[in-house]
Amino acid sequence: MKTLFVSGTDTDVGKTWVSCQILGELRRRGIRIGAWKPVCSGAVQHDGQLVWEDIRSLASAIGVNDTDHALTDLICSHRFQAPMAPNVAARLEGRALSGDDLVGGLDAWEGYADLMLIEGAGGLLSPLSDGMLVADLAQRLTSPTLIVSANRLGTIHQTLATVEAAQSRGIKVVAVVLNEVSSDLDPVLRQANKDELKRLMPGIPLCTAGHGGAISGLLQEVDFLQWFDADRNATDC
Repeated sequence: MKTLFVSGTDTDVGKTWVSCQILGELRRRGIRIGAWKPVCSGAVQHDGQLVWEDIRSLASAIGVNDTDHALTDLICSHRFQAPMAPNVAARLEGRALSGDDLVGGLDAWEGYADLMLIEGAGGLLSPLSDGMLVADLAQRLTSPTLIVSANRLGTIHQTLATVEAAQSRGIKVVAVVLNEVSSDLDPVLRQANKDELKRLMPGIPLCTAGHGGAISGLLQEVDFLQWFDADRNATDC
């Protein structure tokens, strides 16, 4: 299976939203696509049941009913209730994760999908287990990586630092998606962030996603398949 790893500069930057747009588009093209989130923390109560919203969204994007627990387990088999770093949330439940536990979840998808989108948790340097950061997992999987950053004040530093951290570990950054997470972003700041990141990352394609549904325009312009192959050259979005 070819893989694409989706990570971010931080939590709440829109990784799941961007991931679901990519998954939905590839599914519409008739591609057998899978979604895997190695670990997820932070559940909410819904009709007396614990629900992990990221998993529900990913399941919907690939056409899986999240009441199908076997398939939900394929998407994410390590789920924790507390809205904290996964290793801390696991510790609160008296559980522990190893790197092998996390990596093994991808093997379970053999035969189900030709392309796999893997979504990390938090930012690139967030811990997944006591011995593994998100970046360590992407590196171990040798997976080309898409970075999602939030278009807001401070994003230039966060984006450049994340890209540098990835590249220093030998992780192939195929593109950055600058995602507008707020509906009231100053238009001057919006454009300035885009212009500065394009200037400071000349070798990395920069995509922009407007707030809410505006990413639909992006879907028509980008060959998402190129992101699943680290040996192909991506172009500007």
